[in-house]
Amino acid sequence: MIIAVDIGNTSIKIGLFADGLTDRTALTTDPLKGKPFYMELLRGIIRGRPVSGSIVSSVVPSLNRTITDVLSNFGACRPLMVDYRIRTGLKYLIEEPRRIGADRIANAVAAYDMIKGNVIVVDCGSATTLTVVDERANLLGGAIMPGMEMMCTCLKRETGELPLVTLDIPSGALGNDTKSSIISGVLYGSAGAVERLAAEITGTIGPSEVVLTGGNATYIKDLLRGNVYHVPDLTLSGLRLIYERNINE
Repeated sequence: MIIAVDIGNTSIKIGLFADGLTDRTALTTDPLKGKPFYMELLRGIIRGRPVSGSIVSSVVPSLNRTITDVLSNFGACRPLMVDYRIRTGLKYLIEEPRRIGADRIANAVAAYDMIKGNVIVVDCGSATTLTVVDERANLLGGAIMPGMEMMCTCLKRETGELPLVTLDIPSGALGNDTKSSIISGVLYGSAGAVERLAAEITGTIGPSEVVLTGGNATYIKDLLRGNVYHVPDLTLSGLRLIYERNINE
């Protein structure tokens, strides 16, 4: 069994893989929590089962040492940390490979393994990102825009009277009060932006499949037109694939 950990700005996701994903846990990201907390958490998740190794993707550098030190207590070797230098099967055709997020790398690996052709990965997290891989497994780049919750927060912070709203499934594009109007604007606006970006990218590289993931994907998955694959555990699946491609090298 292997442990896969995805440390995001908003949440930390932990997956245990045997033949497939057997256990999944998510918790709010808190850089102030220390090693004892994560040690107890992992012991409760693993429940004494044998662990062969672990792998981590992180966009929160302040937590890297804490998590990797804790994971070193489980398995035979120190955890693998994902960055552009690790074996993935992808070729980076971008200006600064070292700056691409580890979560986007894992997403790209999993989506390409699934589609085996041109694919656009849409990750709806703290930011909404699009990551593009072509049919030859070249990671070509993508797009980054504010996430849905970030949009809500900015509307509250930068205006005098608009409230902070909690995301919810919209009843339609036409809001009939302030709350529903904000939700409509944020969610239909995000879906429309994703569709436009995907159309422009497809016009550049040719017909492409769209794979949707991330904690807020559920809010727009039914608003997107066309064929979209919703894969909630895409990042964890990508981490498992990367682990397998590196552990026996």
